[in-house]
Amino acid sequence: MRLDIPRHALPEFLVEANAAVNAGHISQASELINSNNIEKACAVAAENPSCADVIYLMLGVISQKVGQLKDALKWYEGILEHQQNALIANEIANIYQTVGRYSKVVEYRMKAMELEPENIGIWSNLAVDMMVLGKTEEGIGLLRRTLEKNPTNSAVHSNLLWYLHYLPDNDPHMLLEEHLRWGQMQAPPHMARTSHENEPDPDRRLRVGYLCPDFRLHPTANTFNQFLDGHDREVVEVYGYGNVAKPDEVTEQLKQKFDCYQHIYGMADQALVDLIEKDKIDILVGIGGHVGNNRLVAMAYKPAPIQVDCGGINTSGMEQIDYRLTDSLLTPPHSQEFFVEELVYLPGGLYCFKPPDFAPPVAGLPAERKGYVTFGSFNGTLKTNAYIVSIWAAVLRANENSRFLMKIGGGNDELLSEYYFNMFERLGVSRERVEIHNWKLPVEHLQLYGEVDIVLDTYPVNGAMTMLEGLWMGVPAISLVGKHGFLSRMGLSILSRVGMEFFAASTAREYVAKATALANNLPSLAKIRASMRQRMACSTLRDAKVFARDLEQAYRKMWHRWCRSQGADVPNEESDAGTEVCAGSMESHAHGVTEATPGSPEEI
Repeated sequence: MRLDIPRHALPEFLVEANAAVNAGHISQASELINSNNIEKACAVAAENPSCADVIYLMLGVISQKVGQLKDALKWYEGILEHQQNALIANEIANIYQTVGRYSKVVEYRMKAMELEPENIGIWSNLAVDMMVLGKTEEGIGLLRRTLEKNPTNSAVHSNLLWYLHYLPDNDPHMLLEEHLRWGQMQAPPHMARTSHENEPDPDRRLRVGYLCPDFRLHPTANTFNQFLDGHDREVVEVYGYGNVAKPDEVTEQLKQKFDCYQHIYGMADQALVDLIEKDKIDILVGIGGHVGNNRLVAMAYKPAPIQVDCGGINTSGMEQIDYRLTDSLLTPPHSQEFFVEELVYLPGGLYCFKPPDFAPPVAGLPAERKGYVTFGSFNGTLKTNAYIVSIWAAVLRANENSRFLMKIGGGNDELLSEYYFNMFERLGVSRERVEIHNWKLPVEHLQLYGEVDIVLDTYPVNGAMTMLEGLWMGVPAISLVGKHGFLSRMGLSILSRVGMEFFAASTAREYVAKATALANNLPSLAKIRASMRQRMACSTLRDAKVFARDLEQAYRKMWHRWCRSQGADVPNEESDAGTEVCAGSMESHAHGVTEATPGSPEEI
């Protein structure tokens, strides 16, 4: 919730803290929310009962924004005791969702629904809650009903596209149709500018803008932290547009790495378009596609002559976006038919990883001290669906003395733990063999890899950051590869970069076989563990300069093509055309991985 409340009768520190939150100055707001000021605010509320709820609401919102979630709950629940308010109930549910207390999430979300049954925002939130609890199809059905009630709501429509990818049997043709429908409904081609005033000089310094909602503590920020320093500032001038709802320390770090950074959260689409045009951006790169808090509608106006998608779940579905950055393992050439954008292959792949400074040393092989192999998964609940659990159960049945460690995020929620325990038991694996971990501090999260011998990846959405972290901690991963989907091929792309493509499986049966073979070869497993960090350190995953050069070469070729379209004299190089904009196929590294749609666990 964003507050725009009159100043009269309110403590001055609350007005200042509210303004700081709305401006993205979280540290300033946090300093203002101290015990002395809170005591003063409560005294004002006691003297002025008519504005008490407003004061408590402001305390709740600001506490929530600065990450003081227990305090936020206290203020919100205090209001709810005597005022039935759907938005307050919804915010309480959001806080419980943040800490993974899903039984509480459902309780308060349903309360919000009872109070405002026509509020589509609450409907959309409830849909996500259902999917987190394993009810993916029901959640998607609710999103569709929400969209029917408000077909112009681009955020709900983007949510639908995002979560459709979590269905194990999703069809690429269906997904393409859904994305094209989004483009026609939310970003029709006629919105785009048809001309731009950028100087079509093929060799000048380019102004590149990165538009992203995740310049914060998030895997996307990890990549930017790694490669922004590698950009050659004589070749490109780098602008950042952060649509960050809750800026944090990572936001502050990243801001320093851009030549110019703008906090754009809450900015209207037209105002953002005007800003990008004023900045004279040559190439605008949208990060994350249909991820939450995206600004795709602003990109529909085409404020830059060249627009690029990077890291999204699939095609944007928008004619206004010209290219998609990828690699030939994530989206092979035959996948072009499922993208509106032209595929641009980066030679070293799409991933650039910066391990955290606090990463502990690689631990010894757990199986050697425990006497049994421990498989593990560190992905969230949305990725951990019944389909992939059935395959994991097959792995455990094939390795009778093995154990399984799950870290699913969130808090210690018994409802969620029981959901997975019961699922494993129905599949013939006793709960005594399954260990479930919830929220951990970042260093504890990495230390937990020291208890796992082999990571089992999720499907149809693979792990990306979790796989990179696991490899850095010495733990190899078995990954199931889809035929077309970007999200189901992330594991293959990452494993191939460290010469481990043989751990990528094309069927459920092969997945189980590879996991079993590795579990039965402890000397090999120990050798892999001992050498993996050095292997990663020597790969392009850790070479920010190479990654940045690949990007700059791709941008230059895109720019040459645009300059040529404006009548500039540019040599018509063959490499500037088609999907060869930055051709550097890694297909030769993918031997042994067929492009077959993974089969059902019944095959095992």
